[in-house]
Parts: sequence; structure tokens; C-alpha cells
Amino acid sequence: METMATLEESRLIGRGNEKVEIIKLISNKDLQHFHVISLWGMGGIGKTTLVTDIYQTQEISSMFDKRACVTVMRPFNPATLLGSLAMQFGGKNGTDLRTCLEGKRYLLVLDDLWSIGEWDAIKQCLPETAASCIIVTTREENIAKHCSKDERNIYPLHHLGLVDACTLFNKKVQIK
Repeated sequence: METMATLEESRLIGRGNEKVEIIKLISNKDLQHFHVISLWGMGGIGKTTLVTDIYQTQEISSMFDKRACVTVMRPFNPATLLGSLAMQFGGKNGTDLRTCLEGKRYLLVLDDLWSIGEWDAIKQCLPETAASCIIVTTREENIAKHCSKDERNIYPLHHLGLVDACTLFNKKVQIK
């Protein structure tokens, strides 16, 4: 069990400020309309770890009627992805995603989007319910900008500082 505690502690080393800023974006009272937050940066920088941690916080989960978190798999299969989302949102097999979410305040995390076409295929099936939020992670700034039209909701994730990177490395090595 100690290794799990160590893993938990190491998850967000050096990302505390980013976590607070993104939670503020999600819970912004000025954004009582549908909004999309895009987190972008190079592969391996910690986008998935950060959004997963945010998704799991009690503060965020209590704000929404329904939540789902999915990694966009390769090769991209929109029918499989949308079916998985409908199930996560509490629908039965074959339930339309829009039907599951209509009138509900929802949070959706789409991890690892690779193209604008993927976004467009998913987005057309989602209702723009007031105060609902989608968080997208991607490696590409142009995809982030396409998903989040509002510049305030486009969030670049940068490298960890040297001290935090060394701390994270040391914790990871101790786990193994």
C-alpha cells in the first residue's frame, strides 16, 4: 500500500498551480454557458495526469449531474467512442448520447485528441447544455484553438522546473 501512497503523492508534483487555474476555469461563474477547455503540450508532459486528478476532485465532481472521462483510442472509431461515452453517462447500450445528456449539466474529459476531424465527429453528438464543460487534451495548439474558441480556455502545459522534475524522477524510481 505504501507504493500507492507514494504514487499518489508523486502524481501532481509541480502542477499545483495549473490544477488550481484549470479548476477556476471549470467553475468560473461567468461561464454559466457551455464551454470547452483545451489543455495542450508535448507528449509525456503530464496532461493526462493533470486532467485525471482534476476530474477526480470532489469539488469538481459535485458541480455536475453527469461525468465521463475517455481516452481517444487509435485507430479512431467514433461509434465505439460515442457508445462508450453513452454508457459512462448512464445510458443503456445503443442509447443516443444526446438523449443521455439533454438538460443535464455534464463534464466530459476527452484525452489525447489527434485531429480536428476527431473533435468535429464527437462534438456534433453533444448538446451544448448550460454550464456543461468539456476538457480536451491534445499535443497540437491548432487543435486546442479549434476546440476552445475562447482564448481564456486554451491552456498550454509547459515543462516542469528542474527541482520538480528531479523530485518526480526520484519518487518514480523509488516506486519501482
